[in-house]
Amino acid sequence: MLAAVLSAQVWLSANADESETAQASWQPLHSSDGSTLSARHEAAGVVVGDSIYLIGGRGNRPVERYSPGSGQWENLGLAPLELHHVQPVALGTDIYLLGAFSCCYPLEQIVAEIHVFDTISATWRVAGSLPAERLRGSAAAVVRQGRIYLLGGNTRGHSGGAVAWFDEYDPLSGSWRELPDAPHARDHFSAVMVGNKLVAAAGRQSTMPNPADNAVQAVDVYDFESGLWSSVTTIPTLRGGAVAVAHGSDVIIAGGEINTSDVALNVVEAYDLDADQWRTLSPMLSGRHGSGGGVLDNRLIMLSGATRIGGSHEADDAESLQLPEPAVDADSQPVAPADAEPSGEDAEDTDTDTDTDTDTDGDSDSDSDSDSDSDSDSGQVQSSASRGGAGGVLLLAVLLLAVITRFSRKRGFM
Repeated sequence: MLAAVLSAQVWLSANADESETAQASWQPLHSSDGSTLSARHEAAGVVVGDSIYLIGGRGNRPVERYSPGSGQWENLGLAPLELHHVQPVALGTDIYLLGAFSCCYPLEQIVAEIHVFDTISATWRVAGSLPAERLRGSAAAVVRQGRIYLLGGNTRGHSGGAVAWFDEYDPLSGSWRELPDAPHARDHFSAVMVGNKLVAAAGRQSTMPNPADNAVQAVDVYDFESGLWSSVTTIPTLRGGAVAVAHGSDVIIAGGEINTSDVALNVVEAYDLDADQWRTLSPMLSGRHGSGGGVLDNRLIMLSGATRIGGSHEADDAESLQLPEPAVDADSQPVAPADAEPSGEDAEDTDTDTDTDTDTDGDSDSDSDSDSDSDSDSGQVQSSASRGGAGGVLLLAVLLLAVITRFSRKRGFM
């Protein structure tokens, strides 16, 4: 068994460098019928069911939907007004947009109303509004347990006014609740949920005369269980206007803009929340900021955006990156002590169910359950002295296999 462990260590070391160079590369996303999406920037993407929606942007741009099943772009009509600098979120078959801007640079109008797009009927409605004292645009939004959480934003468009506000909205009651401010104010960013934690990375504190200055390097994490904020390892590449998505335990940040570059960034980086580490993924074919994006069928899809700093050179194309299957964290599974024995009424027959939820679509929701049942009869259990050696070897082998499997999945080998 020791030889097997040593061999595994040699294999892991030998393949570590190879795994970094064996990453998938970005590919153009072409429709099956020649349909294209609208050129736009300061837009956003959101996945609903088996489709990704491109929504919003400067100027009143149509809602557009792409489904891998049809391979086509569908034009679903215009929004009731110009909506941009917003992170839409999905609740069931509805798309909620709150914390948006409208109209004109650099003192954009804040959209107080909560606009909802019904993806079944392709119709719009207003579901309520932000509290008057908490109005802002360019805010990030996530969904957790049927509630929407609005973070950050800017009260003065691109003319200063970045805030660290954090609020909870209940769509059923229409009520709002203020939560503790984030450690850092930011706008021009997206937030994601990984498990029970919200992660805010990238973004900036926009102000004139150079709004692409003042990028935020800090990465803030809110733990919904403890109700506390913390700051973790800083993002390697400073940028605002990037797309953020969740995939397994990773937060992937793609594209963006920074004042030190005339062209939009094609940099893609992933933050592993479990390991508190950043790594670099394959660069996009085209740098873009203010894009739409989302994960669909284990593919990261990037849509439109501006290819140069500011709002010039709007793109009308899309590209995608195949992602590995999210790894199941073996360390999170409870392991009973080797000498543990049932007691009382459970001593004769013990039935143990373990549920493991795995997010396979990148929306931070649990999509598959793995149940394992084990029954043991105390009358047939051998003494630990007679089976301890074999059991120990078996346990070590299982743990070794789990480590190799997790590494392979993480690096895209499986």
